[in-house]
Amino acid sequence: MPTMAFKVFYDGSLFSGFTGSTNSIEYYLRRAIRYFIKDFKLSKASRTDPGVSAIGNVISVKYGDGIRLTSGMLNSRLPNGVRIWAWAEVSDDFHARAAVSRTYVYVMPWLYEDVDLIRRAAELFVGVHDLSNFQVRERGVPTTVMINSVNVERLGDYLVFTVVGRGFRNKMIRKIVNALRMVGSNVLTIDELRDLIEMRIRRPIPPAPPYGLLLLNVSYGDREPAWFLSGEDVSYVINYLVSRWYSSLSSSFAISKILHDFMDINKLFSRI
Repeated sequence: MPTMAFKVFYDGSLFSGFTGSTNSIEYYLRRAIRYFIKDFKLSKASRTDPGVSAIGNVISVKYGDGIRLTSGMLNSRLPNGVRIWAWAEVSDDFHARAAVSRTYVYVMPWLYEDVDLIRRAAELFVGVHDLSNFQVRERGVPTTVMINSVNVERLGDYLVFTVVGRGFRNKMIRKIVNALRMVGSNVLTIDELRDLIEMRIRRPIPPAPPYGLLLLNVSYGDREPAWFLSGEDVSYVINYLVSRWYSSLSSSFAISKILHDFMDINKLFSRI
């Protein structure tokens, strides 16, 4: 049976998550595949939440003999805001879910949080931990994960978190980011965060909003597919993102300015 792997870009603000509804990315992908092939099995690297975007999510499609499924065929049936931009023919035992690592990026406004303190706190998450306090529990899903790295940068008025690990649980990245922001805002101490990570305290952390989260890349190590890029579809993704950037630039700047002014006022009142 032929098996194809595809890299998928999507704008999460337009859809109800990767899976679970008739406005999900998976629904539109399955509908596009079904237009050409009736009998197939689909595996996905990540089931991102509503509002979460992706550049490098991966799906694999196993199907019976017949026509050769291409990215161009699928893109012709996909809505605006979803695009397959790379493809590879893979072995029959390849499953998109069996990734070696996933890289997520979260961007949020910098509201005077202590970045050095956040970086120190981020180191606590690296390694193997039972992160029950940092996920929405699901029956039968293990709570222990391996996190390779958590990097934090301040880029102007923004904080950028890059988190790499083999796999993450429901809302986990957003809860980790929110916990780090709380440390940087002195709402949570590093010692309290350590106790939450080491399960000496049982207290669920609320997640950060979904719209700042992006699935950047999915890696398969030694089994990385030999990807073929579509220049036309890469151009579509770039042009789409530039268009969204221009359309949101003025409103983003205004909101950022209002937030910073509000924080300045709040600091002034706290000293009175």
